[in-house]
Amino acid sequence: MGSESKPLKIYMLPFFAQGHLIPLVNLARLVASKHQQVTIITTPSNAQLFDQTIQQDKAAGHYIHIHIIQFPSAQLGLPPGVENLFAASDNQTAGKIAMAAHLLKPDIQSFMEQNPPDVFIPDIMFTWSESTSKDLGIPRLVFNPISIFDVCLIEAIKSHPEAFVSDSGPYHIPGLPHPLTLPIKPSPGFARVTESLVEAEKGSHGVIVNSFAELDEGYTEYYENLTGRRVWHVGPTSLMVENTKEKKPVNKTNGNGNDKHESLAWLDTKEVGSVVYISFGSLCRLSNEQLMEIAYGIEASKHSFLWVVHGKEGEEDDNWLPRGFEERTKDENRGLLIKGWVPQALILDHPSIGGFLTHCGWNATVEAISSGVPMITMPGFGDQYYNEKLVTEVHCIGVEVGAAEWSMSPYDAKKTVVSRERIEKGVKSLMDSDGEGGEIRKRAREMKEKAWKAVQEGGSSQNCLTKLVDYLQSVVEQN
Repeated sequence: MGSESKPLKIYMLPFFAQGHLIPLVNLARLVASKHQQVTIITTPSNAQLFDQTIQQDKAAGHYIHIHIIQFPSAQLGLPPGVENLFAASDNQTAGKIAMAAHLLKPDIQSFMEQNPPDVFIPDIMFTWSESTSKDLGIPRLVFNPISIFDVCLIEAIKSHPEAFVSDSGPYHIPGLPHPLTLPIKPSPGFARVTESLVEAEKGSHGVIVNSFAELDEGYTEYYENLTGRRVWHVGPTSLMVENTKEKKPVNKTNGNGNDKHESLAWLDTKEVGSVVYISFGSLCRLSNEQLMEIAYGIEASKHSFLWVVHGKEGEEDDNWLPRGFEERTKDENRGLLIKGWVPQALILDHPSIGGFLTHCGWNATVEAISSGVPMITMPGFGDQYYNEKLVTEVHCIGVEVGAAEWSMSPYDAKKTVVSRERIEKGVKSLMDSDGEGGEIRKRAREMKEKAWKAVQEGGSSQNCLTKLVDYLQSVVEQN
């Protein structure tokens, strides 16, 4: 039915953080490629992040549009242009950016009153969207940038407070399709925030997730039985978008057409599966003490590494590294340290990468799965503690380093650090030839195959996208 019916007018509202914005913009592009009229509502600086891509889609004949609303910078006391969490470096700034999501409600509501869409798909962070959609009589689906597994874990934790009476872990979570344990207790603040987000799904026609059905196997049914709401798996959205684009030769240069990025050129000199890629995303700010422990741990493991550190760009003083660390690893050609941006997807796809020491941010987790790279997990904040469990306990495609304490925010300084011994042990158990790594690598390759299969024509995510558009058509016709 989807493509023959009159195109639907769909508004999408991404939250102001890369892990939310990128997959929802990808979803908008995918839905527009199914002959629907999609408008992304966003603010000026956030629009700049994807405007070029949208213009290309328009040129290809897709109806996709950006509607700009002004960011309340002055009201929040923020400098002009600071509109995304990656521009924040402390809790106060991040809190103001998150507050903007609520302050924008009147402007978005008035735009929707004057130009009503057929369907509204906001990010889960816009908790007010339930009342707005109800008041305006507009069908709503919620976009959740994480996996449905996380939502099930949140519900299980909320339903079983008795599992957390002890002062020390591990904490066994009952009632889920797999026996799961949390090594540390979720902070009360995080539990409250996540519960309010899950509450906000109520009244919606369902939840769209940046994942694929095979990754959430068992948990989709659990969630649908628990809530009565449908789950739509349309991910990994990055792979889905790749798959719908015209195939062009991949240019692995650094953008100026001449040279590869130094990280890729360095990886070319390494043996297959021999390098540990280390990155904690662009938001996680690790303390100097924690960076020092990582350096000692990786050096003691005796494995080659490519380590990307954010937040140290332009810093001359390397007092967060052991004395002589860079010189030693350079002389032995065993390590490459990069401050700032790297082409992460290309790095993970490189044959030399054998493991990924990661904070378990959802986008990073999905990228690793799409590349078939097993993980060494060391969650930093928020839902990352849950993602770790999907990787290490449900699918067994990673080795757990774990965290020393539960943090709500990437900017909180942790009182306890994860020790160099734990990091060394995690790296060795995945990368040493006599460790458990072989089996884990095999499962990671199998999961990659499932991800790629899901996004092909006839795969679970492609079918889900078609069914989603058909479902929206039927809802609008009934409305």
